[in-house]
Amino acid sequence: MKRLKDTITLYLGALRRIGFTMTLGLAQEDARQRLLSLYQVYAPMIPDEDFTPQDLYIIPKTDILELLDNDSAIYEGVNECGFGYTTEFELKVISNLVNHFKPKKIFEIGTFEGRTTLNMALNARKAEIVTLDLPSEELANTKMKIAVGEARYVKKQRSGERFLDHPVRSQITQVYGDSATFDFSPYHKSMDMVFIDGSHAYEYVLNDTRRAFDILAPGGIILWHDYTNWEGVRDALNELYQGDSRCHGIRHIGGTSIAILQV
Repeated sequence: MKRLKDTITLYLGALRRIGFTMTLGLAQEDARQRLLSLYQVYAPMIPDEDFTPQDLYIIPKTDILELLDNDSAIYEGVNECGFGYTTEFELKVISNLVNHFKPKKIFEIGTFEGRTTLNMALNARKAEIVTLDLPSEELANTKMKIAVGEARYVKKQRSGERFLDHPVRSQITQVYGDSATFDFSPYHKSMDMVFIDGSHAYEYVLNDTRRAFDILAPGGIILWHDYTNWEGVRDALNELYQGDSRCHGIRHIGGTSIAILQV
């Protein structure tokens, strides 16, 4: 009888919390994290074919770059935008920044499928790109805790699959490890651009930013993804902007979740 009573109490408590998360809880700052937690719990129960929702918006898309005829970058797979990807416009912004600043060496933290890596390479054909990714077998052994919902980005068949069979592959060097323990010393003060899109946990964003300053050459550029999408990224960048004199020049690129700093 006690077991039944405990089960009913647990059921009602869970129902109340889920109900709050899906209603009033959506207005709270950590709403995205709560939803990601629920999604991560039930995602394995959903067939793969149900993972990608149907796009209900059929009107063709444009953006300010196209409208003003101020788009000189090259793209591939720009419209293939899923959960966890840079958006179509964000990919165009990054590509145009690379095309404009013409970095000779780029370091990316967080390869994922390599869609951003590929498009950076397409717009800096003489550049060397190093991209760091966490191997799936190291997921349970990271030095710091990753954010809720991030495991799905690590558990993939092939890291960087978008560029593995592409002609720009020769420009790209893949390295693997936890950015909190990875040896960045071979790249000290040599990178013209660093793109940070690894773990979105607060501690990792701070760590990756410190590592970016270590490897960035004078006049180099740091780009952060997901400033407006993940609480950990937002809190870390806000803290850096307010408390680190090197970061007072950080700017949020309107219409995107990208933040930029030129050192």
